[in-house]
Parts: sequence; structure tokens; C-alpha cells
Amino acid sequence: FRGASVRAQAGINGDPFKYLTGGGDMERAFFDHLARRGEVDILAEDPHYSMTVELVKDVMWETATQQRAALNHRAGDDVPRIYHAMGEGAVLSSREEDHRPVSTLHSNCVLSFDVEQPRRVIRDFYGKAAQQPQADLCCPVQYDLQETGHIPQEVLDRFYGCGSPILQAVVRPAETLVDLGSGGGIDCFIAARKVGPEGRVIGIDMTDEMLAVARHYRDPVARNLGYQVVEFRRGTLEKIPLEDDFADVITSNCVINLSPDKPRVFSEMWRILKDHGRIVLADIVSEAPLPFHLRANEQLMGECIAGALTEAGFLAALEQAGFYGLSILNKVYWKEIQGHRLYSVTVRGFKYEKKSTGVCQGERVIYRGPFKAVIDEEGHLFVRNEPVEICTDTAARLKHSPYAAEFTICEPDGRAVGPLAGESTNQNDVCTPACC
Repeated sequence: FRGASVRAQAGINGDPFKYLTGGGDMERAFFDHLARRGEVDILAEDPHYSMTVELVKDVMWETATQQRAALNHRAGDDVPRIYHAMGEGAVLSSREEDHRPVSTLHSNCVLSFDVEQPRRVIRDFYGKAAQQPQADLCCPVQYDLQETGHIPQEVLDRFYGCGSPILQAVVRPAETLVDLGSGGGIDCFIAARKVGPEGRVIGIDMTDEMLAVARHYRDPVARNLGYQVVEFRRGTLEKIPLEDDFADVITSNCVINLSPDKPRVFSEMWRILKDHGRIVLADIVSEAPLPFHLRANEQLMGECIAGALTEAGFLAALEQAGFYGLSILNKVYWKEIQGHRLYSVTVRGFKYEKKSTGVCQGERVIYRGPFKAVIDEEGHLFVRNEPVEICTDTAARLKHSPYAAEFTICEPDGRAVGPLAGESTNQNDVCTPACC
């Protein structure tokens, strides 16, 4: 057995599917060969191997079809994509005996995984943290009393975030804000003061004990503010219980790393966000990919370590979900685990939904600086003070945050959209001859 390898299995040497099937059922192959030939061969051919291959093909096709349907074609350019890759969607075992190095994740593109397993771990972990505050969980941020004076101490004691996305989101009166993984409700209660009586704040969490804490203190917070705009709903980040185009701003504070399906989380964020809305996400990222034994550790799952993406991976996943204008608002060193450095980062991004295929109608754009040139997500090069003809889609995107402050759009009729540096912000300013 020690020297056996599927590479040497008779009858399937030229079949690449042997690496996905493991060569078929070894036990069935062994006894079939023994019964037919009276010989012992642990690498005998499985008589049902061809059926196994067809089942694998069916699963692969179904998985790729689902991934293709999930791609966001309403944002960004349609570029070639791999619909499914080895290891994608894997949920790692967290049993203690499995905490050992491995070179591959076997057959991850055809096996199904128990996605509820990590959710059970997280629910249990944060259910206990709701009942008994844990001061050293994650890397708590100290909010200014001016932001939290209306919030009971019992809520503040159960804050397990790693940043202050509500403060950095520049929340405005009357906006609708959704906080994912709202926990005991502290970020929702801070947001309630900022959106005012005309606004709305929705907190989403999957842990009953945390929701119980948040709902218990919802009315006391409202009495302190003089109005009630906060609501808490039970749900997962992968299936947010809200309709499309719902929120002006989405925040999360050290919860995305807890999800077993982060691409799905980012896709759901894009779905419920209004066009030109923004996300501000604080989370833990790693300097380099974490090894298997750390990613499969249940304690580290709850401590916001095991599920940490790399910083580059975090940003790439947001762009693949369709978000534009990504900015790192904050980045601080958190800790080192077995030689692996982890950071708390706060990232901002915006949604722009393409309504139609872009066409050129004479619109031009001028990048005003301060850099000599910049390149956007779709590859357009904008040299400072040089007019560039753009399509209607690009023009619509550059007229909004976070680009509007850096560009002047010259409409075909000569109007300038966007403030010219040092001049009036009137949308009817006339374009200078240089831009047209």
C-alpha cells in the first residue's frame, strides 16, 4: 500500500480524471480482480470506473454552470474567467488529528462540503462571547465617548471588532445603512445617531445570543436618542435577508473572515447595495496565505485568524464581485501567529451598475491630478490635464464618488460636469477650449 500510486493503475494511465476519482473504488476493484482472476492486486481496475468518471463530469458541469450564472455581468468588463478551480469552496476539517501539513486538498472540485460545520463553530464561539464578554477577543477598538455615550456599557463590553468602519464611512443623515455581522449592535447604534430620525439601520447576524443582546438594548438606545431607526434580522452573510438595491452604505467589522464562502458574501453585498452606494469593511488579513493547520483550527476561526484572506486576495475578491474605486482607509499591525503576520485593514469600495453597452458620444474627461497619470480598473489611462474620449458607461461612473473629485467631464454640448480645481462647483460650468 505504501508504494502504490494511481499513476501506475492499469487501464487508466492516460485518463486525467484518475486524479479526481482516486482511480475508482479500491476495495471493489480489489475483490472483483480477485474473484475473476484469483490474483491479489491493490491497483486493479474498478469495473465501474467509467460510471464514476461520468458522475464526476456531471458534478463539474453543474458546479461550473452555477458559477457562471453567479458571475456579475452588470459591473466591469466581461473578461475570461475560470468558473471553478481546484480547492475553491473547500471547507477544511477542524478535527485536532487533522492539524498536520498536506500538499493538496484532494478532489475539491468534485466533493461536496458541509458548509454548516464552520457556521456551527462560529455560532457556538460567539454565542458564548455574547453571554460572557471576552475583552481579548479580536483586536477591540476604543471608540470615543462622543460616539458611544448613548450606548449601554453592556453592549460596549461585547464589541469584538477590529476597526471603526461606521466612522470612516462618513454616514450621512437619512441614509440606509446595513451592518453585516452586527453582533451586540454597537456599530448599528453608532450609525443610528448619524443617519438621524429620517434614516434607517439594519443589523444582520446569525448568532441568536448576539441578536438577543442587540434587541434587548435597542429600545434603551432609542430612548437616549429620542427616535427609533434600528432593526436586527437573523441571517447569514452568504444569503442576506434584504431586497436588491436596498442600502446606501454597507459596513462590517471583523466578520467576513468568519465566512466559509467569501465570494458569495461580496456578491450579496453588491446585490443589496444601491447604485453608486459604498461599502466600508474592517477585517483581518494576512501577509501571506496561512497554512492548513492554522486555517483548520476551531479556536483560530473564532479569533478572526483562520479565515483571513491575504490583503491582495481580499481586494481581488471585491473587484471580482464588481466593486470599483477600492481604497485602503486604514491598515495597522495586529499580531503574529507562528511566524505569520496579520493586519487589521479597512477597505472602501463603490458599486456602479452598467445599464447598457457603452458608446462614444463625444464625451471627454480630464484628470486634474495630483499624479502625472492614473489607470482605472478597466485599463483606461488618464494623463494629467490631457482630454481623453470616453464611452457613456465610463462617463457615468466618473461622475460619482470616489472619482468625481479628481475628474472633469466635458459633455458633447460643452458643459463641464465636476468642479474645476479652484473654481465654481456649478454643474453648468463651461468646458475650456483645451478639454474639447
